[in-house]
Amino acid sequence: MYKPLKKAVSAAVISSMLLSFPYSAAWAEDAGAAVVDTRYPVALSDSLQVKVTGLLSEHTLSGTRVAAVVKMYNVSGDTVRVPDYEVRVVAGGAKYTLRGSADNAVSVPPMSSIELGYMAQIDSAADTLKPTDLVWIDVNKDVYPKVETTMLDLPVANLVWYGDSTPVTDPSQLVKWGDTFTIPSLDSPLTYTPVSLTTDYKSQNPVKVIKLLVHNPGGTTETVPNFSLDGRSDKQVYKGARADQDVTSLDPNQKKYIYYAVPTDLDTQLTGFTISTPQSYKIPNRTDAAAVVSYSIGRLSLSLPPENAAQDSTVPTSYVMNTVIPVDPLNTAINPNLSVSVVDLQMYENKGMGYQTGIAKLRIHNRSDKPLPVPQFAAELANGGFSYAGTRQNATAQVVVPDTDYVINYSFVLPLGDDKNEYILKLIDDKTAAPYRSTFAQVLVSVNRPTLDNLKLTMYPYEVTIRDWALSNKAGVSALTQSYSYSYKLQINLDLKTLDPIIVDGGYNKLLMELENEDGRKIASTTSTLNGDNRLITGEQVIYFNDTASDSLEYPLTLKIYEAIDTPNGTARRLVSALKQ
Repeated sequence: MYKPLKKAVSAAVISSMLLSFPYSAAWAEDAGAAVVDTRYPVALSDSLQVKVTGLLSEHTLSGTRVAAVVKMYNVSGDTVRVPDYEVRVVAGGAKYTLRGSADNAVSVPPMSSIELGYMAQIDSAADTLKPTDLVWIDVNKDVYPKVETTMLDLPVANLVWYGDSTPVTDPSQLVKWGDTFTIPSLDSPLTYTPVSLTTDYKSQNPVKVIKLLVHNPGGTTETVPNFSLDGRSDKQVYKGARADQDVTSLDPNQKKYIYYAVPTDLDTQLTGFTISTPQSYKIPNRTDAAAVVSYSIGRLSLSLPPENAAQDSTVPTSYVMNTVIPVDPLNTAINPNLSVSVVDLQMYENKGMGYQTGIAKLRIHNRSDKPLPVPQFAAELANGGFSYAGTRQNATAQVVVPDTDYVINYSFVLPLGDDKNEYILKLIDDKTAAPYRSTFAQVLVSVNRPTLDNLKLTMYPYEVTIRDWALSNKAGVSALTQSYSYSYKLQINLDLKTLDPIIVDGGYNKLLMELENEDGRKIASTTSTLNGDNRLITGEQVIYFNDTASDSLEYPLTLKIYEAIDTPNGTARRLVSALKQ
């Protein structure tokens, strides 16, 4: 016959097969009084074992809310009914009865477990209660006076969570940044590793974005459980929320990233993060919307990364132009069968504006035998502590066909006079955890500053060689005003070739031609395309300048040719040739 003793119970470890293991003598402080290790299930009866997976004591406006979450295991081969024991919490020498949740199961299937919830709202408590024990009591009301028998008494002082404002202090629940951890109380084998902490902004307010690497070491598909990650400062708690929605499960041995966003104030200095799990309790005999009480229990405390540690999970490496950029293999922004390389990074001018434009030309190669969507990702240039967001050129192509290359421009607004020769180019996933961003690759790229060759114009992917050219003029007279106007005709013989077999969009880049007089004043200009309809071709062709504003004949003139690229901030141009009459 099972005979319970207060704080002297048999403890058993439940394996994945829910088998009992013998009690360890190391848990006993002395021969006369065994110590209960609440990390493991403890026998409640011959067939049932229990483990307290969460205990809340939270001060509210009306007193103190005490809630307990209990895992009950059935180690027998038969279905066993949940005993009608009263569950009481002991605090300050007083005992308070907890009521079971209305949705608690009434029985436990064989060789299985269930989760039970209990709660009490104690209105008379002036301060938050500090529970020391959780007790199961068999109350025999068939006799007078009623007889109460203590079936199990568990010490729980080290399990109590006193609400969001209280940090986790148990040394076993403190996680250093970069360490791999599991979440206590969850029957999940998934492991988590913090890999990056970045600061983003939403509505001008800073948001801390935490990237966690999730790994499924098990042999079956596992669902990512629901948990929260909140930021802590010396003064308050900042509630976090899951920022991505796509990762819901992991296959065996699979790894994925998940993201949490923690909005903070402008001057906030966080001291760490708290990981907690959500719980709910359904009030018995209530059917209204307020019948379900939601709360959370803190499980782990996560430290901040070291002060000098890189915030991004990727590390910039030196880069050789036109080679494949190494990317995080777990990123979801670029298909694994696509590769990205930088084919050019140059500085362009914006005439009359207080900035210059950096243009990075990125080449995307499809290594597969199927068409793949053009990847959608953002880019940044960084140097000297400053970061400059890139803008992607509007792309008309939707897919990259097999074994072909597609080139697209990213433009960056940079300060005038910024003559740095190297920048860190970051490739950024701005879709998975939108509106927040995560870097999945970064390389140290050198700025290309080619020597001006007036007869050989290189504008990747095109190379234009000028064989011959001649500029003439034509005068016209107005019959009404008898005033003269002048237009100019350029006869030019070109050799136009493509350096690499790639695909570009129409309007990818253009040739801007300007005529300047000896004072450097623009007389006329025209634009020609290098691809698409009406593009320049190899051979001799005639180009007219009809927009001249001069009423006198200008001579000699300088023909300046620019590579021009349209950006959201206007046309960026780069001088590639200057020919004088």
